[in-house]
Amino acid sequence: MHLLVTQSFGRENEYRRALLTIMSFWAWYSGPTDQVKTVLFTDAPEFFRPYLTDIEVDYVLLTPEKIKVMRGQIDFLHRMKIALIEEAFQRHPGADMLYVDSDTFFTADALPWMQDFRPGRSFMHLLEYPYEECRKLPLPMGVTFHAFLNLIERQNFQTSRGTEHYTATQESWNAGVMGLPSEILAMIPDVYQLTDQFYPPTQNHASEQYAFSLVLQTRTELHPCDQYVYHYWYRVKKQITDLVLADAITPEFQRKTWADKLTAVRRLTQQLPTTYEEHPLMLQDNAVQAFNENRFREGYQHAWVALRKSPFTPSFLKDVLYHAKRHITQA
Repeated sequence: MHLLVTQSFGRENEYRRALLTIMSFWAWYSGPTDQVKTVLFTDAPEFFRPYLTDIEVDYVLLTPEKIKVMRGQIDFLHRMKIALIEEAFQRHPGADMLYVDSDTFFTADALPWMQDFRPGRSFMHLLEYPYEECRKLPLPMGVTFHAFLNLIERQNFQTSRGTEHYTATQESWNAGVMGLPSEILAMIPDVYQLTDQFYPPTQNHASEQYAFSLVLQTRTELHPCDQYVYHYWYRVKKQITDLVLADAITPEFQRKTWADKLTAVRRLTQQLPTTYEEHPLMLQDNAVQAFNENRFREGYQHAWVALRKSPFTPSFLKDVLYHAKRHITQA
């Protein structure tokens, strides 16, 4: 048995993202349905029930009191991920887990991934960087990353193994998607313990990711799984996704049969990666990023395409004029 676990709370756009996450799994999945159970941590189960009609869903209600406990004494939002993974394992003893953040969608059949689970093997979305890279981030933007690097280089940490030391050559893996065999439940106390030691002195919002990364790479054989899931963590991609889903997840969509819903969702997951690259919001962001780094020619190219697609965007026009003036001043 495998669990498909995600979380969604707070706003309707968050709920629509989670629908895409869950339904995209089922849109691509080719295995037996009775071998997968969806576990959804949410404050609004009634929003989801009319859409998730033909699968078994274990709804776990997120109340303000439960969220406060999950955030812990360090009051850290992403500590909730550790807590809900632990609870899902406890609710379904012996099951393996596919954990996915709600800003993800499946782009391939997960059955081969599930068949690749082995004792002593785990999965995270992809390797992002060795911690040494934190040293290169400019200040003040990179202050919390510098703080984390300084912490692991200067301090030892307490876990179930006793005193542990980590180095800048170890790696951060993206925790937005994880494949966790049931044996990982025994390692969750160490993930809590490291997160609670990482976050207060650094205020780094990747602290739970760093904890999962270090526990899994030192206790298991860690593999990527990005060939199955697209993680649109970037702010602009989230904005684009919300616009697309507001048009796609409608009362008419809700009335479709389960099979027709999955067909529509599968088509959407095939279209979204291209949509991101071609959307005016992404083109505008590409232009501003290029201008900020003084890559003016590239900035003008992105700006021209963006303005052709969406010419009436006063705030973006203002940005372009500002950078053009700055370019002229520097010339």
